[in-house]
Amino acid sequence: MAGEITNATQIVVPARTRLWLAPVGTQAPADAIVAMPAGWYSVGLTTEDSLKFNEEPQFETVKSAQTDYPSRTFQTSDSATVEVDLQQWNARNFRAVFGGGTITAITPAAGGGGAPKHYRFAPPQIGGRTEVAACIEVVDGPKVYRYIIPRAMQMEGVQTDLQKAKEAILPLRLAVQGGDNADAWYLVTNDPAFSPPAPTIGTVTPSTGPTAGGTTVTITGADLDGATAVTFGGTAGTGLAVIDSGELTVTTPASTSGAKDVAVTTAGGTASKTGGFTYA
Repeated sequence: MAGEITNATQIVVPARTRLWLAPVGTQAPADAIVAMPAGWYSVGLTTEDSLKFNEEPQFETVKSAQTDYPSRTFQTSDSATVEVDLQQWNARNFRAVFGGGTITAITPAAGGGGAPKHYRFAPPQIGGRTEVAACIEVVDGPKVYRYIIPRAMQMEGVQTDLQKAKEAILPLRLAVQGGDNADAWYLVTNDPAFSPPAPTIGTVTPSTGPTAGGTTVTITGADLDGATAVTFGGTAGTGLAVIDSGELTVTTPASTSGAKDVAVTTAGGTASKTGGFTYA
C-alpha cells in the first residue's frame, strides 16, 4: 500500500516484566534504566500472563433530532488500573493486596523462648486503606518501558484459591488515583521510536523587517509544536507562541542588515531556513 510504513523493530514482546511499589511521595526513577531509587521494592515473582495495564476513558454523547449520529461526544472522566497476580507470600505483598493492614510478632504458645516467632496479619479497617506508588517495568531486549503511577489503591476484594495442584496467588488490583497538579500516570522509555520528529520550516512571513527588530513573524512548517527557541542569525527572538504543530509566531530581535538564517528548535531537533529573514 502506498505510504505504508512498517518497522518490525517497533513490535514489543514483554520478555521480562516487573512491578515495583513504594510509599506515596517516594522519588520516581528519572529515566528508563536508572536503578530504582531508595524506597521502592519489587513484588517479586508474578504469574506469566497476569500483568495488565488498562486505561479506560469514559464518554457521553449529545443526541439531536436532526441526525442519527451523535452531534457531539465529550469525555466525562478517565480511569486506569493495574492487574497482576503475585506468587510470593510475604508481609509487603499481603499489605499491598489488602490495601494496608498491620503485622505484629507474637510468641508461640508452645516451644519455649527459643522457638521461631510467629506473625499476625490484620487487614485494614474500613477507611483505613492506604495508597501506594507503582512502577510497571517492561523489558524487550535493550528497550525498557516504565509506567510510573504516583498514586494507586487496591480496588477489589481478595479471592485466594487454595488448591493442591497449583500455587496460591495474591490478586493485586490497583486503581490509579488522580490529582489536579500532577500526571495520574506517565511512561518513560529509552525506545528511539518515541523520539519526536524533527521540525521543518516552510514559510517565514513577513520575510523582511527593520534592523531594530520588533517584527512579529509567522513561521509555518511541520512538527513545530513544542518549539523552545527561534533564532535569527543566531540571536533569539522573543514572545514565542506556538499556535499548533504547523504554525508559530515570534518577534524578531535587533540585528545588522542583511539576510539571516532562521532556526526553530524543538525536542526533535533544529530546522533552519537559510536567509529566511532579511533585515533592511
